[in-house]
Amino acid sequence: MAEEEKKVYVAVPAEPREGQSALSWALGHLSGDGATTIVVTHVHVPPQTIPIMGVKFHVSKMGGERVRQFRKVERQKADEMLDDYLRRCSEIKVKCEKLVIENEDVVSGLIELIRLHGITRLVVAAAADKHYSKKLVKPVSKTATEITRRADPSCKIWFVCKDQLIYIRDKAVQIAQSASHQQEDDIQTEMVLYGELQKAKAYEDMYLEEVRKREELEAALLEEVRKRDELEAALARADEEIARLWRTFQRPTEEPQMRFHLGEIAGQPAEPW
Repeated sequence: MAEEEKKVYVAVPAEPREGQSALSWALGHLSGDGATTIVVTHVHVPPQTIPIMGVKFHVSKMGGERVRQFRKVERQKADEMLDDYLRRCSEIKVKCEKLVIENEDVVSGLIELIRLHGITRLVVAAAADKHYSKKLVKPVSKTATEITRRADPSCKIWFVCKDQLIYIRDKAVQIAQSASHQQEDDIQTEMVLYGELQKAKAYEDMYLEEVRKREELEAALLEEVRKRDELEAALARADEEIARLWRTFQRPTEEPQMRFHLGEIAGQPAEPW
């Protein structure tokens, strides 16, 4: 067996009370040959908030140096708490190591560790101990289910809860399930695409409806303009007709006066109409 295969990696949180169940099971079932090394494995998630006088402030609101110092202190605290796991292994004469990686996502951090260290044996909590029941037959925590789905098939994973083995994901199971997972992923992708198409269709319908309303509004405005132009043209024609009639009524009165005036100037009586 290769040296790396002699190691059993146990994923634990920094707080020892939360990770004792997984470690206890690994010590009792996978380290009996005396040649196996237990590797206490932890993904340290850098804190995103900094408490100041009882109020938590997001790191984006704080100065860079202050954030670095605070995260450094928190990392040191995590390392010190992980040492409690190592002391427990040492007390029962089991070889142990500590492996820590920083990542903003626990699952992504574990997947990276599996890839970087060629991990082939891993113990993970299937759920918090308070959720244990005899009906628990598979991982239920978000972290555990994501690891089941994303971890390399070469890595055998034991999922435990409250010192009880709940589920084993080994290479054979992973290979058998890979096609099913792929099919599920394809279905999920199709559903997502269908949902996006439905949204796009809805947006398109909304856009076409807005275009239709705008065209109706433009048509109504054009109709109002046409009616106004027709009204103005009719008023102009009416003004012209009134002016013509006015000139017609005025002309007979002005012409006799003109003739009479001219006759008087000539010394002749005006001719009657």
